[in-house]
Amino acid sequence: MRVFVLSKNKKPLMPTRPAKARRLLESGKAKVVRRSPFTIKLLYDTAEYTQPVIAGMDSGSKHIGCAAVANDEVLYQSEVELRDDVSKKVQQRASYRRNRRSRKTRYRKPRFNNRGNSKKDGRIAPSIKSKVQSHERERRFVESILPVKKWIVETASFDIHKITNPNVSGTDYQNGDLKGYYNIRTYVLHRDNYTCQKCKNRSKDPKLECHHIVFRSKGGTNRPDNLITLCETCHGKLHNGKFTINKKPSNTKHPTEIGIVRSQIRKLNWKFQETFGYITKYKREQILGLEKTHYNDAVAICCDENNPNLQLSNVVYYKKHVSSGDYQQTKGIRSDKKIPTGKLHGLRKFDFIKTPDVSGFVKGKRTSGNFSIMDIFGNTFKKNPNVKKNCRRISARCTTLTQQIQI
Repeated sequence: MRVFVLSKNKKPLMPTRPAKARRLLESGKAKVVRRSPFTIKLLYDTAEYTQPVIAGMDSGSKHIGCAAVANDEVLYQSEVELRDDVSKKVQQRASYRRNRRSRKTRYRKPRFNNRGNSKKDGRIAPSIKSKVQSHERERRFVESILPVKKWIVETASFDIHKITNPNVSGTDYQNGDLKGYYNIRTYVLHRDNYTCQKCKNRSKDPKLECHHIVFRSKGGTNRPDNLITLCETCHGKLHNGKFTINKKPSNTKHPTEIGIVRSQIRKLNWKFQETFGYITKYKREQILGLEKTHYNDAVAICCDENNPNLQLSNVVYYKKHVSSGDYQQTKGIRSDKKIPTGKLHGLRKFDFIKTPDVSGFVKGKRTSGNFSIMDIFGNTFKKNPNVKKNCRRISARCTTLTQQIQI
């Protein structure tokens, strides 16, 4: 385990041993600036000499792996879980704004043509923007605690057409499924031979519906493989829960997002060397002999093929990006169900606390003081400690939750 060090001018220096950091703190020559990962700042002038540090990042749409290596030793490794609630929160905000026009308050005029953000060049969806910013945030954090000289980033691109149709080749790429049809509904009805796929009887109900196998509210898309033809009677029975459809459509959401993230990372003011998954897999399996994890992939990205004697670290920093706060509308019909979003007994959701029984993040609050506590992975502890007694808040809620775990 290493302690990260900053100079008096807040420039990152090489990490040191915990014993030396303890002596500096006891003698008053340094102070603590961060608990996880543990970082100290020197209070005296130093030469600020550093050694070259190589950092690697395994980009992704759900998780990010990051590592930093110097002198054949892993100094830092982390795994970041990205947000997946941005789209839902944007829709919720839109519904609040729309409801604002009909409540008994000052009238809010609808605005459609003056949304500059939706018209500017290079605009990306808020959900994708959040993922790109998460990559940038982790890069800035690593550079704030280590003197990184070189970045190596693994990027990936997927053939979405080949994922949905493995036999596609040649001119088939130009002839999609919808060629010759007016819209998706027309194609789906023709594909299913204008027949209900449940009862298989054309004459039972002449009115046909295109049903989403995975609902849009649960992340489903309008792709043809997520649509199925049902008659009006079977469609009603399905929504009433009398039967289910076991067909699973192909999910191309994350491969598509990874491609967009890759293109957006290239546009950032970030100089890095690009690598690819097959190179990372070879170094992780054949040279280092490590299991498949996001932080091990990042370590393999930094690894030199000519020097496999890499000293691994037994500490991983797991991180999770969350929203800056929870909000609840206080007026109108949507405020009937009250959600305690503020502090209760001096604590907020996602505060990291320490009790004699457990240590973790606040997940649920109760007026009795028996809070629900979880770890960084969202697993809830069986014991619900009473925060009124023997409770200490280690860190307040922020947009990046961090927990150090020994491996």
